[in-house]
Amino acid sequence: MYALRTLFNTAIIGSSAILWLFLSGLAAGPFLWLFPGEKGRNVRKFVYFQSRGILFFVRLCSCGFKVSRAPRPQGPCIVAANHASSLDLYCVAALGFDNVVYVTKGWVFRLPFFRFVMHAAGYLDAEKTPPEEMLARCKAALENGCDIVLFPQGSRKNPQARFKSGAFYLAEMMGVPVVPAAIGGTGEMLPAGSIRLRPAEIILKSFPAVMPGEFTGPLAHLEMARAVKNQIMQFLEESK
Repeated sequence: MYALRTLFNTAIIGSSAILWLFLSGLAAGPFLWLFPGEKGRNVRKFVYFQSRGILFFVRLCSCGFKVSRAPRPQGPCIVAANHASSLDLYCVAALGFDNVVYVTKGWVFRLPFFRFVMHAAGYLDAEKTPPEEMLARCKAALENGCDIVLFPQGSRKNPQARFKSGAFYLAEMMGVPVVPAAIGGTGEMLPAGSIRLRPAEIILKSFPAVMPGEFTGPLAHLEMARAVKNQIMQFLEESK
């Protein structure tokens, strides 16, 4: 039964999800090219809309889909999430963040159509953007009212990898809150390197914001990174 469900998920639901991405992009592409909005806002709203569509297909593939959201901060924030699957980028939409700038790896910027969307939305290539430019562009995005979404583990291949401190250093520099986000089950549904969509329970949760001022000392951002990772991993372990 598991193998049959995996085959159905991959062949039927997965193909439908790809078709959704293609048709919605084809329909919206000319409008977004002409009217990207102030600093790409319309493009980011479109990505949110597309992501909600993908989450519909994720629900169909799953054997349970649970979302729990803490009230988000009033102003812009940094969302720090664990990372186990390419589905994680879409899952952020379920947590109520609809005007975000993603900091992600460079391979996404090389995909057809996605390349246009990534640049037009103001997303950042974590591999090719110099540190000084990265900091400046993240500051500009926050000042423009965007949330910054990062996956501090940096890779889908090691779900237990430590959280790198860049996101938390940025929060400390800008004085903005960090929202920890736990994404569970996506690594079982679509692990790194696989194209098969396995049935799995998806659990998404955002936690109350963590303020940089809660941590002091020259290594405060490292302590914050460790605390956020522990909170996320403890929740995911207890959810199994």
